[in-house]
Amino acid sequence: MSDTAADKAFERTYQLPYLLGVFMAVNAVRDACLVVDSPNCAMVKADLIAGNHDLFSTLLSPDGRHRVVCTMVTPFTPQKNPESRVAAILNSIAGSGEFGAVLLTGLPFGWLAGMDYDGIAAAVPPGTPAAAVPAKSMDLDWLEGYDLSLEALARCLRFPARPRRAAGKVAIAGYMLDRNEFDHAANLKELGRLLALAGLELVSVWPSGGGVAELARAAEAALIVSLPYGRRAARTLAGRTGAKLLETGLPMGLGGTSAWLAAVRKAAGLKGGPPPALAEAERTAAAALAPALRVLRNRNVLFAGDPHLYSAFSSFAAELCMGVPAALLGSSSRELGPSAKGAETVLFAPSASEAKSALAALPRYRKPDLAAANSFAVTEGFAEGLPFVELGFPSYGHHCLLDEPYFGYAGARVLAARMLNALQAGLAAPSFRERGF
Repeated sequence: MSDTAADKAFERTYQLPYLLGVFMAVNAVRDACLVVDSPNCAMVKADLIAGNHDLFSTLLSPDGRHRVVCTMVTPFTPQKNPESRVAAILNSIAGSGEFGAVLLTGLPFGWLAGMDYDGIAAAVPPGTPAAAVPAKSMDLDWLEGYDLSLEALARCLRFPARPRRAAGKVAIAGYMLDRNEFDHAANLKELGRLLALAGLELVSVWPSGGGVAELARAAEAALIVSLPYGRRAARTLAGRTGAKLLETGLPMGLGGTSAWLAAVRKAAGLKGGPPPALAEAERTAAAALAPALRVLRNRNVLFAGDPHLYSAFSSFAAELCMGVPAALLGSSSRELGPSAKGAETVLFAPSASEAKSALAALPRYRKPDLAAANSFAVTEGFAEGLPFVELGFPSYGHHCLLDEPYFGYAGARVLAARMLNALQAGLAAPSFRERGF
């Protein structure tokens, strides 16, 4: 009766936790603050972002004035009036004048105990917008945590009473800004450039790494373009502002970018084909990619990362005459986007042993020649021995101090060049020990 040993050790699965997505959304809005009703153990997730993924993260501060604050409550330290204590912390932060918005969430034990996080946030005195993010870390994953955090901001932000709305103005909601480095800065610059060539003006991106005031400019948009990482936020924004809503995939590759721009132009009411300058931008990118096909065509790529990025990447790989025989997706199971080119093996949140078994079972002619994957593909040993292009969250071994997009026409050139160079150099993914993990 005293033997509590498990018959088999529990294996880690390739899935990231809900609160990590919440932290990531806050990291992407430079004047937002998050209060977590939890012990200090929740702060470990901030290290996964600020520790070695985002060189420019402001989530944590050397002087202790972090943008994530824990109440330090535990199930074993009950308070006589826990809601008043959380309210006092939230009101103090909101009233400090340091932040443009404050979010509140908790661990499931607080929600199960009946903590009214929505009511606490709603009672914050006027001044700094505040909202609650559902305490759902036992039920949902990091992608849903990110989306629900953006939705909370969309619910509580104050918009100008008379925004300067115009038919040609567009806002993008649901961009995955997992870090404040120049890969994302370049992505947003490229999307703004292409929309301008298409005859449109990008006025706001949710989130862009800027502050709450930049998010509020979404009220100027006549069209909200919803990317997969923020569907809820986009619907909330469209409902509050009266803007038209368009749900799209990610603008990756030549065909993917052209289809995305065509859909946005049509939703914005623009007639006819792409303007000459936009068509020329596509031709220029295609001409730059052509010589690389000699090396890239008929190669197989292992993808490991999030499902939305996989849908876009697999379509781009097909455009380059490459195959994606296996996709290891770090989230709970969900429907893949229509652009996904089906791999023989698609696993959601596999354990390391499940992933390795699936890769070993691939026929020889479908074995990967290259891995496009995040850092956890290295730590879990999925990509060992393969030439490696680090892509997505987390990216501990590849940082961007110069513009390095992977969306749009410019991004197609950069990402193809990275795959080409990895194959040519034969640079294999380092082992767990070599990476120092």
